[in-house]
Amino acid sequence: MAGESSISALRADEDAIARAVRAAEDMRRPLLLIFLATRPCFIKLASLIHAADAVGAPHLVVDSGQHFEEHLTAAQHELGYGHRIAVHLDVRGDLIERSGDVAFKLKALAALLSRHRLRQPAVPVVSGDTSTAGTIPSLWYLHTGLRSVHVEAGLRSEGPAWRWPASASEALSGQRAARWVRFPDEPYPEGLCTRLASVASDVLFAPVERNRRHLQAEAYRPEQIAIVGSLSSDAVILARQCTGALDALLNQAPRLASGGPWLRVDVHRRENMTAPKLRALLDGIARFAAQGAPVVLVRTNAFSRAIDEHGLAEHLADAERRGVLVTPPWPSYASVVQFLASPRCHMILTDSGGLQEEAHALGTPCFTARRSTDRPETILDVADSPSLGGNRLLPLFSGAFIADGLTIGWSRHAAVSTRTPGDLYGREVGAAMMKRLCAYQPRGAVSPPAPAQGA
Repeated sequence: MAGESSISALRADEDAIARAVRAAEDMRRPLLLIFLATRPCFIKLASLIHAADAVGAPHLVVDSGQHFEEHLTAAQHELGYGHRIAVHLDVRGDLIERSGDVAFKLKALAALLSRHRLRQPAVPVVSGDTSTAGTIPSLWYLHTGLRSVHVEAGLRSEGPAWRWPASASEALSGQRAARWVRFPDEPYPEGLCTRLASVASDVLFAPVERNRRHLQAEAYRPEQIAIVGSLSSDAVILARQCTGALDALLNQAPRLASGGPWLRVDVHRRENMTAPKLRALLDGIARFAAQGAPVVLVRTNAFSRAIDEHGLAEHLADAERRGVLVTPPWPSYASVVQFLASPRCHMILTDSGGLQEEAHALGTPCFTARRSTDRPETILDVADSPSLGGNRLLPLFSGAFIADGLTIGWSRHAAVSTRTPGDLYGREVGAAMMKRLCAYQPRGAVSPPAPAQGA
């Protein structure tokens, strides 16, 4: 970085900060601090950053450092904004250690902006349900008295209020018609983090009407909430424009080019990283592969750690012997999107919220490996048609349950020759958000209390 400095272990591009502060002061507009935290942030916030550049909105892109491995952060380069990152917080540690580190780095960031003589409000923009999204708004509010902007506000997990049938057929056919209820602590800790992110935020960008209803039920003011769609729909469009991504994947895993169409499997949620659920998953997809279905399992970081922790390496090897192709994390986000959009992918099994959105946007059939989902709209608010792809909950109860569910889904979608992309999440969402932010005037800062004498 040109003019890079380090203040209290915070790395910053001084020239970029000076330009952003100057723009905020000249325009008398808030300085938006767009925070990147985990891989989904690097993906989804791309179009918002591009929209800020397009309209000249004063902003700084801040990388928290929560995710730092290349395959988790590469979307910044794929989607064309990596050069815009001006501040690196380099936070590290587990959930507790990271929260303390975030507080320390935010205080250093506020001091840095003050040193550059910023007088306009500095407004954090956080996304989703990460631990940093859950802590940054509250910590910034406590330190500066200013509230934040929460992208993807109102996500709440819902699921059928029933005793799950032992039959996968009954579970799949009956869940749409069942009564659904909230599961406030699922997934852990994301279910808590997304609620915390909204508490100290003044602008709440809700993807769909269902999210708005959740927020209003929790007493947020209607004028705080804007239904804008999901940035996933923008990210999918950007990713499909990246050249060479699918070829790079096929070079890494040549079997994907010769076989198929495939079931793509990935899991990473904490609740699925238990020995019983992982054994059920591996047995289920191995049974399914033994029927002749091409199955590719992507080893996420969390999955690999859990396999080692629970001593399940032999179970994984057995699944490979029974026909499952196991790959390391794929080389890019664009390679995932382009594979899902291609005839090589028949359907997916995942516990990722983002992939549920992306599968909907692409018309790719999806099974969610959870008993609840924070994207219930992909199940309840779309027509029940095989051509629309659709989503169903398929918890990791047992190998037989999983294999039976996958077999039913495979057959249901086998006759579909043309997929219909879903439209739940809108188009040009980043531009719509930025239009709203350009008109946003923060409420007056609440003055933080002065420290007690002698403190």
